[in-house]
Amino acid sequence: MTVLLVTGGLVWDGASAAPRDLLLRDGRIAAVLAPGEGPKDVPRFDASDRLVLPGLVNAHTHGHATLMKGVADRWMLESSLTNGAWMGGRRDAETIRISTLLGAVEMLEAGCTACYDLFFEFPGPSAEGLATVAAAYAEAGMRAVVAPMVADRALFEVLPGFLDTLPDDLRAQASAFRLAPAAQTLAALRDAFASVTPPSGISFALAPTIPHHCTDDFVTGCRDLAASRGLRLHMHIAESKLQALVARKLWGMGPVHHIARLGLLGPHFTAAHAVWLEAAELDLLAAHGATVAHMPASNMRLGAGVASVAAMRARGITVGLGTDGCNSADSLDMAEAMRLASHLSRIRDVPREEWLAAADVLRMATEGGAAVLGIEGGRIAEGAPADLALLDLGHRAFVPLHDAANQAVTCNTAGSVREVFVGGRQVVAEGRCLAPVAATLRDRARDALAELMERLAPSRALAARLEPHVVAYAEREGRAALPFARKIPVESSLA
Repeated sequence: MTVLLVTGGLVWDGASAAPRDLLLRDGRIAAVLAPGEGPKDVPRFDASDRLVLPGLVNAHTHGHATLMKGVADRWMLESSLTNGAWMGGRRDAETIRISTLLGAVEMLEAGCTACYDLFFEFPGPSAEGLATVAAAYAEAGMRAVVAPMVADRALFEVLPGFLDTLPDDLRAQASAFRLAPAAQTLAALRDAFASVTPPSGISFALAPTIPHHCTDDFVTGCRDLAASRGLRLHMHIAESKLQALVARKLWGMGPVHHIARLGLLGPHFTAAHAVWLEAAELDLLAAHGATVAHMPASNMRLGAGVASVAAMRARGITVGLGTDGCNSADSLDMAEAMRLASHLSRIRDVPREEWLAAADVLRMATEGGAAVLGIEGGRIAEGAPADLALLDLGHRAFVPLHDAANQAVTCNTAGSVREVFVGGRQVVAEGRCLAPVAATLRDRARDALAELMERLAPSRALAARLEPHVVAYAEREGRAALPFARKIPVESSLA
């Protein structure tokens, strides 16, 4: 039996912060105590001058993208998708491991103890890739839900009329780019899930990537596979205006209506981004108990728009907070995600009561994220997992200290995190991950990236040629009207 008494900390319990001691036993919080009430004869950890939060939970990220931090500048979502194959493709197991570890260490050092990783392999999912990602999170000391991100239709074939806009040579190359047929990918997924046993603290899920990137047969195949193995489903939904428009062209309805018709929705389902959804689609998500992963940094970075989080919460939809991957948000800092979620809720023309309060945002980053992942945690209470992030109250974010929860959202940065515990085991000390691999990770990542970029040069060059055409298409087609808006219109006199 392992026991530890965490003493002297300012503990946030989901509503307020107060001095408390925490008794940890066998990976769980055995008791939340008034200062000095704990047993005298057990090991102690001095948390004086620390704000103790539940471990933050990243509701949506992409571990395969961590090696691609900073590759993009003025990319919209469709730019990122155009470059997706080379950014996540053709990697050996060691490169997959390094990319995943790099992200895990960054998240842990920012106080994040669990994540939902939609990882991508090109040309297709494999048992080796799934096992490698799962093992990497366990090696770092982090919890994770690992979901292969899959599709059976490529971007260039799902944009109506796009291929006709290309020069002949590019049209031939874009037309030749195809993903594996649905049956082949589903068979690979079945093999991977059947042959890989996740380590403790790791579980699996399934992520059919975007509704119109998946045929109906593929979507229902994913649905049935997930149901047969008790897996959660996670899907990018209406991230950009173009995606909402394409859905209406293909099916005559919004994407949530379409996937509801295919039987995907339920408490096991998470809609990522969910920016360009109409009220009836939010009603459907709420009626089925589905959750939403909100990514404010990515939505801003890619110019996607502002999700209607207040409208989601008003319907009782559980919203978790995520960073997205380094290909579309660059940073895996949940403190940044919290601050942006708070501030973005104020940019819409709504009553002040609909603005997110600091406690709302903290709960999205903890309890909300845990609900999205389908795991315990996200709270400090008796019986909860002992997943804790300890922030330095001497850090500039908390000096002077007025309201710890408010300052954790509006002032904080990842640099305030000093210690992190996962399942009662310390995994970060003095702001640094304790996993042995962390000491050499920077050099390993540099070497892996140098070899990878050389191998990916031809596909990167092709994507660079295609990207301006995709952007032109997206900007042109995206001017079509929808009966709702998620971006601030510009007056014609100011354009």
